[in-house]
Amino acid sequence: MNPFFFGRSERPLFGAYTQGRPVDGPSRGVLLCYPVGSEYMRAHRAFRQLNNLLNRAGRHVLRFDYSCTGDSAGSGEEATVEEWIEDIDWALDELQDNAMCEEISVLGLRWGATLAALACRERDDVEHLVMWDPIVSGRAYLDSVVGPGVPDRTVGVEGFPFSPALCRGMDAVDLVEDPPVLGGAVVSLLVAEERADYRSLAESLERAGTKPDFKLVPSPADWSRADPFGDALIPQEIIQVAVDMLQTQRAR
Repeated sequence: MNPFFFGRSERPLFGAYTQGRPVDGPSRGVLLCYPVGSEYMRAHRAFRQLNNLLNRAGRHVLRFDYSCTGDSAGSGEEATVEEWIEDIDWALDELQDNAMCEEISVLGLRWGATLAALACRERDDVEHLVMWDPIVSGRAYLDSVVGPGVPDRTVGVEGFPFSPALCRGMDAVDLVEDPPVLGGAVVSLLVAEERADYRSLAESLERAGTKPDFKLVPSPADWSRADPFGDALIPQEIIQVAVDMLQTQRAR
């Protein structure tokens, strides 16, 4: 693993890049986009396992921390949705530079899936986007973690600060009303449970001209609950399905 900082000099991002084993065919990279808040902590081991499996499959992988989170620069109270989307753009460029990839895919979990979708619609070099249990409605998410309405002060959600600016950005996100159309890219919805909002997102994407590959893999899906091994959730089956998707699904 190669840990390093990249991006803007005034607010560098922390990343971890790992090379895939040599395989025949074009060089392929995968950007992994974490969830946020306490879900980041609980997803960390699952992402490391996903990273390792992708490397074994010959994929070069970059994981990173958004601005104002983890080991990246910035205070948690300064985080915004807009900056996180820009961070993904920086990370995609960094993956291209490190791996010299001919094909790039992106996988995000929860808010990571949603932010990745919003970032990728501004690009034409992403071959495949896998949205794993995406946050479809920012309003519904905020209702569940901070209560009704956008708070007028920074509130703590399981130890992580959610500022009014961050909450306003989250509140504005509605993937059904504003579906992230990605041009020629393959879009996959990988979900752990049957939910109306996931189906609504799939229908909205199809109406907008992007027919998603919808895959339901019944799995533990409560990223706010720890497993018996510690503060983590590692749904083995859905992780393997994600790896299979990124090995076999190609755009254009």
